[in-house]
Amino acid sequence: MSVKRLEKLYVSFEKAGIDALLVSSWPNVTYLSGFRGTESWIFVSPRGRFFITDSRYSEQAKREAKGFKVILRDKKSVVGIVADLAAEINAKAVGFESAIVTHAFYQSLVKALGQDKVKPVYDLVETLREIKDSKEADWIRRSADIAVKGYHHIRKATKPGMSERDVQAELEYFTKKRGSEKPAFELIIAAGARSSMPHCQSDGTLIRKDDMVLVDMGVVYQGYHSDLTRPFFLGKMSALHKKIHGIVWEAQRAGIAKAGPGVPASQVDAACRQVIARTGYADYFGHGTGHGVGLEIHEAPSVSARSQTILKPGMVITVEPGIYLPGKFGVRIEDMVLITPKGHEVLTRDLDKPI
Repeated sequence: MSVKRLEKLYVSFEKAGIDALLVSSWPNVTYLSGFRGTESWIFVSPRGRFFITDSRYSEQAKREAKGFKVILRDKKSVVGIVADLAAEINAKAVGFESAIVTHAFYQSLVKALGQDKVKPVYDLVETLREIKDSKEADWIRRSADIAVKGYHHIRKATKPGMSERDVQAELEYFTKKRGSEKPAFELIIAAGARSSMPHCQSDGTLIRKDDMVLVDMGVVYQGYHSDLTRPFFLGKMSALHKKIHGIVWEAQRAGIAKAGPGVPASQVDAACRQVIARTGYADYFGHGTGHGVGLEIHEAPSVSARSQTILKPGMVITVEPGIYLPGKFGVRIEDMVLITPKGHEVLTRDLDKPI
């Protein structure tokens, strides 16, 4: 448990109009308590810290969620326990994570606590998670290092005749042997024309000589995610491949160069988009330029034209412009960037160097 994190959270209570908070998001539970499992909730207030789980996680919770009173829900519902705890600490207004809980769960809270005591809140913990401390940054660096090594390995190991799933399995095995807990998401291996689908689902498609293979991958280390994307070529690059790759490369470097403290995240997006637009391919870059990475593969802040975020030291974002030509191929180039007090650090810094 990080007492400092809880103290920062409590500061937000007054503005939110609450004096206690039920945390239902598992990544948020991990962030505030240190517990690394699932099926758990925490109920926190300056007047008490409670960890709610079931008997399957009893031993783990007592070991990891230090500073919390562990309450097992085997004989009582979560809502019933929360109602008891709210009465115990005399909570006047209990916040719940409105983007996480179901409507049915909300109705149960209202029934147990009363409409006037239940308050929806949004992003209280997620806002704190945007700024990574030094330990979090180190874990993300390690996660990125494993991913980079995985990319270098799979680029060399992929041969014509292998299927996308063959490559996917080899990449997952290699990274786990080097310290990854699991993939950060279902690894994307997209061969040839299938790479024009930004989130292609890898299947039994065979990789052919002279195919472009798009690799979008990441791993989890100590609960923290990495995310990187690169294409590689099994043979010769066509003139169009070279052209599109060059445009995306220039756009991505422009976006990274823009990233720094005090810079609106929307300007990083604009820097990438301007390069692509002036080459005539604006209509082929539809998604945002990036997102935050941490305990989740996609978390705040967003890096898009609509983002209201001003980048701050400690934020970790991706910069990943792409151009997708339907039925032909797609190129996306993605790196992870840590915002520092004086600029930025590219965490996937050796991705384009042989090792």
